[in-house]
Amino acid sequence: MSSKIPDSCYACDSSPSSREHVPPKCLFPTELGQNLRKDLITVPSCEVHNGKKSDDDEFLLASLAGIVGCNNIGMLHKFTKVDRAIRRSGGRLLKKVLKTSEVKSHKLEDGNVVDIAWGKPDLERLHTCFSLIGLGLYFHELGERFKGKVTCEVVYVPINDRGRAGYREFAVEQMHKELSTSKVKGENPEVFQWVIGPRDPSGACCGKVVFYGNLSVYLAFIPESFKEDDFVNLYDIAKSASKPVYIQKDGKRFRIN
Repeated sequence: MSSKIPDSCYACDSSPSSREHVPPKCLFPTELGQNLRKDLITVPSCEVHNGKKSDDDEFLLASLAGIVGCNNIGMLHKFTKVDRAIRRSGGRLLKKVLKTSEVKSHKLEDGNVVDIAWGKPDLERLHTCFSLIGLGLYFHELGERFKGKVTCEVVYVPINDRGRAGYREFAVEQMHKELSTSKVKGENPEVFQWVIGPRDPSGACCGKVVFYGNLSVYLAFIPESFKEDDFVNLYDIAKSASKPVYIQKDGKRFRIN
């Protein structure tokens, strides 16, 4: 192991004062009778990107554990730690997680029926959380801070807009192909798995993180040298078209309006 002291936080130019778990340690249960905290990843962090984001960590945990589609580990974590946190907050934590919500019944794989909160998640805050996880994994994998922007496609959250959904399907398929030759990692795969693909000549790359077995998020690492103003997004062009617009690639068509 190198004894070199990192010169910066994983997420900014500030000097590191501690180490941050990537993803947050609270996502890994300790109460389920098995060790789900094997070899957790840590990266050098400043105070802002570690101690002062504990509220974001709790928000992320409550946003993931118990989501319809997650495995039994995620469900059990919800019914233990997350429910206690929601009760302690007097329900305020749930209101942070869901901008609008209602209670619905959901049938589990074992036949039991539970009440769940159903509503619109705070995607902007989720994107911030996932972007920071991406920056941490990049630092851990490549040994340097990524300088640029990390954008997210939260695949487990459905999109109602047909064009946006089609564009996401296209983008995710291209990232999936790009990641197909890279090794998926994660010492606690029932809780968290991840992969970061190779960088292209511009320094851009993509990645994928999976929480609780099925909750997938794709990440695009866009270097600061990339000038977005010099390009026009195909989806933005398609929105103004009066006829269907498709992207066709590798024998598939994706409608983007």
